[in-house]
Amino acid sequence: MKKIILSVLLFSLLIGCVAAFPANAEDAKVVAHWKFQNVNGYFSGDIDKDELQFVDLSGNGNDLVTKVVGNGAQLDIFTWDTGSDKGASTTESALKINNTKVLAAAVDPYESGETSYSGGYTSGKYLETIKGAPMNINEFEDGISVDIIFKLSPELDNEYNRYTGIFSRQGVIEDQNEPPFSIALCEWDNDPQTGTLNENKTWFQFVHCDDAQKVNNELDEVKIGADGWHHLLVTTDGFSITYYIDGEPLRTFGDIPFIDVRDPNYSWEVGVGRKFGGGHENDCKNENAEEGMIRRLFAGSIAEIRVMDGPIENEDSLYYKTVNYDTIPAPATPKNPGEITETETETETETETETEAPTETEKETEPETNTEAETTDKPADTEAETKKPTDTTSGNANQGGGANTGLIIGIIVGALAVICVIVFIILKVKKKK
Repeated sequence: MKKIILSVLLFSLLIGCVAAFPANAEDAKVVAHWKFQNVNGYFSGDIDKDELQFVDLSGNGNDLVTKVVGNGAQLDIFTWDTGSDKGASTTESALKINNTKVLAAAVDPYESGETSYSGGYTSGKYLETIKGAPMNINEFEDGISVDIIFKLSPELDNEYNRYTGIFSRQGVIEDQNEPPFSIALCEWDNDPQTGTLNENKTWFQFVHCDDAQKVNNELDEVKIGADGWHHLLVTTDGFSITYYIDGEPLRTFGDIPFIDVRDPNYSWEVGVGRKFGGGHENDCKNENAEEGMIRRLFAGSIAEIRVMDGPIENEDSLYYKTVNYDTIPAPATPKNPGEITETETETETETETETEAPTETEKETEPETNTEAETTDKPADTEAETKKPTDTTSGNANQGGGANTGLIIGIIVGALAVICVIVFIILKVKKKK
């Protein structure tokens, strides 16, 4: 009997020690990886039409497809931009998203007194994961990591584009009036001469919530403008989350819930911000969808987004490491949510290769020739090759703090188990005496 009790106590100690540690960064798996570049195989469809589809290069089937808002079909929202020079690799092209007030005014003229809810200047386009994409039902219980390489448009307008999402989850939570997960822009002062961002700067907003709690932080320590490319890393172990901008730690805070999947039919999306539309069912020009009313759209360029299931280290981000794939998968087809298997939500492609030195030699092609195989990448410049990981053990990496709930619970459980073992030993010794 004593041996059984001792075994139970030792097992409790082991469980407590394991619980004290969050998910290991080495356990993170690729969920989706999109390269928004004019390279054969990276996309299908015609950029001049509303059929553009970006392939999930990880092979997990989380492709992105074009969605049209208002009169956006009449506008040339998607075009090719010059490539990114930020991160471990350089590219020769990137997707430019022209959701600007000036462009939209041609098909959606402004009327004085209209609000963001009533649809002033909300015609455009964005991207969302296809119906039945495996990541649409992923709650990311071990955390999530998102790499984004992007550039802002100088034509961003505070009245039209502020608080637009860069990467977010559909399904606005009514009581919180926010989506479950959103990486977005904040506000800024328009240049009085141009009426746009121009040479001014803005900052990031991060929202993560469920029915019980909401994290809503504006990260104004670092402000960014439309003067070049940037890399953003958001990584969480399921308890605390850290932001990095261009390889430098921005802020860490805690109490992060899992990703709340409001409906498996809802998608992840690029380039749009949503709010709950209650009370505006009759005065909004845009569709008051259950997954959230579209309020504002993104203007700028995006070269690459990668999503990982679990935390990663800063030095493993796309800022320091290039990720290429031996094969490029065919475009995915939509599925009903019931067709998604558990394996599909957890599978990591076996063809992924990672190199610390940049290896991309992306070759520019015309969309019309998208059926030919061309997957080589362009060598990065010398500056990118000599980058060293930032020392994240110093500086302001932990600004904002936030208790790691899992760590605290694990330590308490482990300590109680140790105390029980000690008490058991003492009682046994006393009995022998």
